[in-house]
Amino acid sequence: MSDRKLQFHGRLAVQLGFAVALVTGLGFAMLGWFVVARERDTLTREFTLRLLAETRSLSFAAAGPLLRHDPELELHPVILKALSETPDLIDVIVLDAEGLVQGHRDLQRVDTAYPPAPSRIPIQAPHLGSGAAWLEDDELVIEQPILHLGQRIGQLVARASRAGIEATVSKAQQHLILLGAGGTLVAIAVVLVLVSMHLRALTALRSGVLRLGGGDLSARVHVRARNELGLFADLVNRMASGLEKAQSKLIQKERLDRELEIAQELQSMLLPQVLRTPGGYDVAAHYVPALEVSGDYYDVLHLDGRYVGLVTADVSGKGVPGMVIMSMLRTALHALAHPEKDPKQVLVEAARMLQGSVRPGMFVTCVYGVLDTLRHRFRYTSAGHCAPARFGVSGVELLAAGGKPLGLFPEAIFERSLHVHEVDLDSGDGLLLYTDGLVEAMDLNGGQLGVEPIMERLDRNRACQARDIVANLLHRVDVHRGTRPHSDDLTLIVVQRSLVHAEVTS
Repeated sequence: MSDRKLQFHGRLAVQLGFAVALVTGLGFAMLGWFVVARERDTLTREFTLRLLAETRSLSFAAAGPLLRHDPELELHPVILKALSETPDLIDVIVLDAEGLVQGHRDLQRVDTAYPPAPSRIPIQAPHLGSGAAWLEDDELVIEQPILHLGQRIGQLVARASRAGIEATVSKAQQHLILLGAGGTLVAIAVVLVLVSMHLRALTALRSGVLRLGGGDLSARVHVRARNELGLFADLVNRMASGLEKAQSKLIQKERLDRELEIAQELQSMLLPQVLRTPGGYDVAAHYVPALEVSGDYYDVLHLDGRYVGLVTADVSGKGVPGMVIMSMLRTALHALAHPEKDPKQVLVEAARMLQGSVRPGMFVTCVYGVLDTLRHRFRYTSAGHCAPARFGVSGVELLAAGGKPLGLFPEAIFERSLHVHEVDLDSGDGLLLYTDGLVEAMDLNGGQLGVEPIMERLDRNRACQARDIVANLLHRVDVHRGTRPHSDDLTLIVVQRSLVHAEVTS
């Protein structure tokens, strides 16, 4: 190193040493002033609170004697006892309503006027109530009213010495001065040594940090020193690497969030926006995804003025893959559904259209049927889906289900497993179609709700409007679930003929 660099290092060390001495000295001085002030305030507050409690007790004790003919005879021993038990107390005086002394350690002062304080520095203290506290030179003075039946009959004045507080504060000041001086000297010595030894490392560190601060996250700090600066340089390099990875992940997350947002928008477009109610019927539905997007699907297809297609389906798995298969099933059903087509035929052709698109391990359960709104007959086919329920005046019953899911079996086996079922709806009867998220909702312990509680709630509210039935079933699920989030997608449709309005049974 050249002489110029040595001189530069020396000047920098001296400058930093003086700066550290100045800053450290000022810091310790301010800290000492603050600590001493806080210490004095804290001790004074504690001292005041303690004396407040003692004087309040003395004022209670002085109330009785003050009402008697010779109060000084009873007050005198009380005052002497208080002065002996509390070393900080200088004097305790009891005044009557006219301001005359009735209690004093010196009985010669009885019936004399108590002079007012020449100067007061009021003290604000909690729980002071109707009393008063102030400073007179080195003494703390507290006044407490003496009450009888809510009326002021006198006043108690107590004087206490603050010498103990000032002694404690003075000792704290001495300790802080010694600590500040020692800390300043140590800080100067440390700065001089570190600047002399590690100025080059500081330069390299500064250069690397400036590059990182300018946005170059690929920059790295090269410091070979095996000390805190080397550790700091290593931490800066790790931070830069972490920021670089976080930036990449953030970009990917923003892209995924946008894709999920688009998927949510697409799914909301695939589900019915408005449920058109066929004549003589009431329809209500509800859909809750477990994730941002789901594989549940429901629809009400108006095939013509007489026939209405009803469908609920559940794609195994959640998220975007399930939503994609659901959208394909929707497209197939919209293309295939027709009043003259048998529900079984529609599902067989839909499975054929999905063949090759459902990846291994995924499948679709589905109930599809056609409601004849003139004959009030529902013809449906189940492909491994939850059994629909019929409710009405005659009660509640689970309808036939069965069948194999779409996407798992060859077409011939799938077709043989399907059967067409029919059910007639009398006046006031209705249908409940749902996915397994309704009956398999879990509580905090992992216990499933089951079919029976749902059927029981449906039976108790079968005479209500469709939307009230849906609300009651969802309420039953929420009561069972508690604070646990939905473990599966939940979808249900209620279709009811000639509703009878009734109060909802909770």
